[in-house]
Parts: sequence; C-alpha cells; structure tokens
Amino acid sequence: MAKKILKLAVFLIVMAMILSFAGMLSAQSDTYELTSQDRVILTQPAVCFITTYFWGYVLDPWDNVWSNAYYWAFVGTGFSVNPDTGHIVTAGHMVEISTADFKYDLIYTYLTDTYGSQLDGWTDADWNWAYENTKVEGYDGGDYDMEVYVQFNTANAGIPDDPSNIDTFIRAELIDFSGWEQRDIALIRIQPQTGRALSSVIIGDSSSVEIQDSLTIIGYPWTSDIGQQNVLNPTITNGNLSGKIMLSGTEVMQIQGSAREGNSGGPVLNDNGEVIGILTMGTDYTNNYLRPSNDVKEMLSRNGVTNALGMVDEEFRQGLVNYRLKHYSKAIEHFNAILNLNQRHLQAQEYRSKSQEAINRGEDVPIEEEQTITIVEPETADESAATAGKTESGTAAGEESGGLSTLVKIIIGVCGGFLFIAIIAVIIILVVRKKRAPAAPAAAPKAEPPKAKSEEKKAKGGGKFCPNCGNVVKDGEKFCSSCGNKI
Repeated sequence: MAKKILKLAVFLIVMAMILSFAGMLSAQSDTYELTSQDRVILTQPAVCFITTYFWGYVLDPWDNVWSNAYYWAFVGTGFSVNPDTGHIVTAGHMVEISTADFKYDLIYTYLTDTYGSQLDGWTDADWNWAYENTKVEGYDGGDYDMEVYVQFNTANAGIPDDPSNIDTFIRAELIDFSGWEQRDIALIRIQPQTGRALSSVIIGDSSSVEIQDSLTIIGYPWTSDIGQQNVLNPTITNGNLSGKIMLSGTEVMQIQGSAREGNSGGPVLNDNGEVIGILTMGTDYTNNYLRPSNDVKEMLSRNGVTNALGMVDEEFRQGLVNYRLKHYSKAIEHFNAILNLNQRHLQAQEYRSKSQEAINRGEDVPIEEEQTITIVEPETADESAATAGKTESGTAAGEESGGLSTLVKIIIGVCGGFLFIAIIAVIIILVVRKKRAPAAPAAAPKAEPPKAKSEEKKAKGGGKFCPNCGNVVKDGEKFCSSCGNKI
C-alpha cells in the first residue's frame, strides 16, 4: 500500500511541474529597448514656442496725447516640467529687456511714424530733447507691460496684434526668473486646459555630463525666411559637449551644435532623453552655450515645483513601443487616448496615421490577451520621476493586471508551482506516516492464579495423580506407590 502511495506522489509532483512550466511558456512576452531616437520623439511634445510682448504707450511732448500701443516681441523656446501644474522653463532673457533701449526704440518709432519728413532737419540736440521730454509707460503705469504666450506642437510664426484671440496661444504668468547676467533661467506657468493636456520632460543631472558626450537640441529656430503665416514645428539637431567654463561666478557648458535665434530656452538632451541644460546664448550658429540643468532644478525646488511626467507621456510611450513592435491596432488605442486628452498632439496624429496605413497593408501583429510588453530603458537621474520597466498586457491599458513584467510573472509562476508541490508532498508524508504507524498492543490475558494443591485434577474413576511422577494414586493413599512421594 505504501508503494502505491509513493508512486501517486511522484506522479502528482511531475504533473505539477509540467503544468507550472507550461503556464510560464504560454505567457508570451515582447521586450523592447527604447532607442535614443525614441527618447527624443517622446520628449518633443513637451517643447513649446514662446512669444513675449513688451507693450508701451508714448506721450506726445507737444500735443500731450497718448499714442496707441507699441511693442517689442521676443520669440524663443521652452519646455514643460510638470503637466499637472502647467510649469514651463525657458531662458531668463525671454522675460527681461533693457528699459532704456525699449524707451529709445518706442520714442523713435512714434516720432517717425507721426511726424515723418518734419524730422529731416533734426540735430542730435533735438533728438536728445525729445528723449528727455517724452514719456513711455505701460497701460497702468510702470516702464512697460509684459505678456507671455505659449504654443505647443505647432506655432504661428506671425506676431498677432491680439494673441489672446488666437486659439493656439495660451497666456502664461511669470513665476520666477534669474536675469541674463546671472543664470538666465525663467519659470512661467500656464493654466492646464481641457483638451490640451500637457506632456513633460525629465530634468537630468548636469554634473554627470562629460566632454564629448553627444547631445540633442530641440527648439523653434527663427529665420528671416519664415513668413508671417507659416506654421512652425520644433527642429531637432545633434551636437556634443565641448567644454565647461565659469561666467560671472556661474557654470556655463559649451556645445558644438547647430542652434539659432529662437532656440533660446530650449532643452538640450543627453542620450537617455533627459534635459541636461537649456540654450542661453551663442557666439555663432554652431558654438553655443547652456545653463546647466542643476540650476533649473534649484529654481524648481525654490518654488516648490515637482518635475514629473503625466498621463499623455505614458500613453505616448506605450503607443510608440507598440508601433515599433508592429502591434498597430494596440498602438492606435493609445494614440486615440492621447488625442482624447490633447487634440493638437501632432506626434499622436502622425503615428496613428502610420499605424492605420500599416493595418491596411496587412502588417498588423495582433497582441494576445495574456501577452505582455516589457519596456527596457536606462536608469534616470531622478528615479522618482522615471517610469522605467513598466509593462503592458493585452488587456486595456492602465489596468493593474497589465503592470507586471514577464520576469515577475515567471517568478510568481515558479513559486506558485513549488508551493503547490510542497503542499502535496506534506499531505502525502502525513498519509504515509499514518499507514506505517504500529497498532497498539492487544491487552494481555489475565494470568490465572495457581490452583491450590487441594484442587488438583482428579483422575477418571476416582483417585488422583501423583504430582511427582504423574501416576494415579488411589484414594486414601498417603504415599505414591510408584515413586514413594508423599501425597
């Protein structure tokens, strides 16, 4: 019986192992490692076009009448660092001007527009008198009024008279800034709007960058060839770190990479897609300078701003990975989710269109219900903001069941299989031990007390037996007639 039980135990253990490993093999998995190109693509939607207007009114020194508004306009680049709070980083000189230069230009423009040829004979003394006696103020007083507007994904290259009436412009407020001669960084903020969910970037550690490291520049360069109604898209160029210098007591990083006016304030990325600096100035189109990202971190910390990614970033990441793995139908689900959050997300529109074209060509690779996708990416400098190692199952995106990696599932499967085997083994051992246990000894028969000599067995026909020799002794005899033993 014990042998049969042991055979059954071995059979059950083998079957449990087979089922455990079969379950692991049946759970299909794709592993995809993000490339440097992918990381740039994922960062691009967080980059924005910034237009700053400095408005002023001129008081005519002769008629004592205020003019219509005149303005200066700066254009540059910025990037979102927190999609939920709407905080954006750009260059400090995007929100800073010389008050003297601003006044000089507005007075000159107003006088030439108003009096034209009457100024032909003016001497330097005449002009100096005009500058000293002409007021330039903002609408409510002060040296000027400033308005900052932000455009994401695409930008209108024209300078509108009233940008608040243009749908693509979002008004921003100035939170903090460090001027041109200091760290040249500004922090602005927009109010998140329904249908315009923002993307974001991760701020890296600029101290870890080394000379000759490859870098990527993203921004909206301004050139004279752009017309007033052209639509701008951010451009991407490559370069490398060529040096680090100290300027007015602060560190500046020098890079070799193409950048022009309009790139100011734009992010510069390392190979991991992290921002390691922002463009601040240049001596020519290929020799440019960055303010380190650690200076940006300091400003964010001072204002209580957390650097984080958002829902749009995760959806775009999952969609792009599915697109790379040719799971085009699944990719479209993610791109549609993005467009429900932000209808102007150009990359989601582009890759959704590409995915649909691939489906029409019959190139779609369906994702199975239990199939998972493991995304491999390097450790980020700020692990609290990183999303490395997330997975997605064939079920709806965002479900908790889709958050386990293939490795975790394998570990769970193995542990579960061995736990099942251990339970069976314990049960069998207990059963076998019970079968082999010796039975309790039966109660010993009670010993009968020895019979008294007076109760000796009597022989047939009377008399009794001699206890010594066993021969019959007749009744009344006191000695055995055979052996002489006394009876």
